Amino acid sequence: MNENILVIGGEGKNGRRVVEKFRNIGFSVFSTTRTKEEVKTGLVFFDWNDGSTYEPAVSNIDKVYIVHPDTSVPDAYEQINLLMSCMEKKGVSKAVLLSGRGQESVRKCEGILINSPLKWTIIRSAWFNQNFSEGHFLHGIQSGSVTFMAGSAKEPFVDLDDLSDAVVECLLHEKYNGKIYEVTGDELFTFEEAVKTIGNRLGRDIKYHFLNKKEYSDLLKNIGLPHFVAEHMAVAFDEILDGRNENTGSGIQEILGRSPKKFKEFVKLNAFN
Repeated sequence: MNENILVIGGEGKNGRRVVEKFRNIGFSVFSTTRTKEEVKTGLVFFDWNDGSTYEPAVSNIDKVYIVHPDTSVPDAYEQINLLMSCMEKKGVSKAVLLSGRGQESVRKCEGILINSPLKWTIIRSAWFNQNFSEGHFLHGIQSGSVTFMAGSAKEPFVDLDDLSDAVVECLLHEKYNGKIYEVTGDELFTFEEAVKTIGNRLGRDIKYHFLNKKEYSDLLKNIGLPHFVAEHMAVAFDEILDGRNENTGSGIQEILGRSPKKFKEFVKLNAFN
């Protein structure tokens, strides 16, 4: 329990759950902030777009959970490569990387860990249940209309409580070193089916609207995203929503020795407000 653990992205949906779980079991855990003025006990300054912040952030740290905003963007490789070099220099012993499923564009980033002298674990995660309750699709759930570019392909949505439990286990225990896990739920739903399940639970008619890649990219631009960001997001989503991930992984069972939380259980436990 005298190990210092850093969670990069520790204020996000996934990261904050990992931080909370470590604190609950008595570990010294730090989260990152991109705002210097917010630095306080338990927070360190770190900005993916400023390489000079990497080394100070990992000083006196033993293990790191890496959550990059998007490991499929071209800059991610250089950023994670520099981060791992800083970690090696400062004596960090282990890294766990949150990665994507079915994305060839993220494999270069995974390779940085695989070829590193540090101990490592890679977790390839499915879409989160919580994208519907506190993330990407919540506004649509609340307004009665969810718009996205997922068609008929099914997704094994994973609950963030399961994912964060798996991350904590992988950081704590050596038996997970050098392994890649597919962390998913054990059921498959289309996004439209997921939205309908939530609507039924709330007693509301929530519509799902499918847009193709160009239509969704245009939508993102119209709501203010920069052209290159909108284009990249549409291409990345098109890659992972083509049916290649229409299967379940066994990561939760292998790491935690239990079945993943059911999507309908997640829906039952949330008010979506």
